[in-house]
Amino acid sequence: MNIVGRAVKDNTYKFALAKFLLDYSNDEKLSKTKIISYTVIAEKFLEYYWFQECKYKFKQDFKIDKMPVIISIIREFCGTEYIPESYELYFSKREGVRQKMILQIEKKCLQDVLPRFQPKGNSLFYNHFHKLSPSRKKFRLPAKDKRYIELHPESHKFLKENYNELSKILVYEWARYLEKTNFTPRLIAKIEGLGQHKRASLNSFKKILLNEMDAKCFYCEKSVKNRPLHIDHFIPWSYIYEDAIWNLVVSCPTCNLKKSDNLAPKICLSKIEKRNKEYNFNEYNKDVTEYYNKCQSAGFLTLQTEICI
Repeated sequence: MNIVGRAVKDNTYKFALAKFLLDYSNDEKLSKTKIISYTVIAEKFLEYYWFQECKYKFKQDFKIDKMPVIISIIREFCGTEYIPESYELYFSKREGVRQKMILQIEKKCLQDVLPRFQPKGNSLFYNHFHKLSPSRKKFRLPAKDKRYIELHPESHKFLKENYNELSKILVYEWARYLEKTNFTPRLIAKIEGLGQHKRASLNSFKKILLNEMDAKCFYCEKSVKNRPLHIDHFIPWSYIYEDAIWNLVVSCPTCNLKKSDNLAPKICLSKIEKRNKEYNFNEYNKDVTEYYNKCQSAGFLTLQTEICI
């Protein structure tokens, strides 16, 4: 993990490659040399960065013109807005798009990280077939029939046997790199899961919220009695990454679907602050306005249409 911790990094590709190698080694049985195609690696890169860009809105750099190529690829094919579906559901309807993105990542994002992700000396993790360019500053992508790495059995064994410890180091270093450019809570938990964290049911909060308050939608204030109702995260769950009653409101389906994972109009801030004070939810010592402003800074969109009266 010194490769990840000590290296000079202008993007996070080495973190992504380290995660791939760790997860691959942990899942696969020990045997002879493993042949891993670039397509397999590129596919996992897409999954890792799709969650960072489309779910969590991580900023990879303050300078827009210096964003990693993989983020440009994701934005080209998937846009820049939050995507409510899971990775699997989103691409189940866009398999052709996914394959095009994987091919782009294979061609444009792996040529330098694969040859450079090696310890110093002769104890290499894997064999590759990249050659240095004439300037000796960049590597060239190998021919199509050589686009794979050969993971050595001893490397596989080392990564598998030390999976838990190495994963913790990786998550810490990746989060430490991203915290320079991101205003987001629970950064380590988000990096650790990268989409694997499943949202819990909010049914247990319905009774509390309905008993304490009038049975009406927080946003449009129409009654939800004898109607379907939703529990909404006022600050988007993808940013806050937890379920806490100070951030939960009763919503009708129409308002909840309209808001999705965006921020409500700023006029709603005073409403939720008043609500939290009235029902003693401020005991949790959360400054909703501060979270709201930081969520905006992180790149989450704010609805312009009035869903609060």
